[in-house]
Amino acid sequence: SGTTGTKNLKDLIGEKLFSYPKSVQLVKDSIKIATSDDDIILDFFGGSGTTAQAVVELNQEDGGTRQF
Repeated sequence: SGTTGTKNLKDLIGEKLFSYPKSVQLVKDSIKIATSDDDIILDFFGGSGTTAQAVVELNQEDGGTRQF
């Protein structure tokens, strides 16, 4: 749901710092669908590190060597 990113952020740091934080799972799913195991992932706004976290977790799950 649209509140997953907010809940994850509150669980991690105890408060909501961003208006609409991205869900790590949503970013992981998007990366998994749109990339190969060795692609470089670019995040236009490197703000909260959600894309980096998603890339690291996805690489751990499937043995990929994606970079961000």
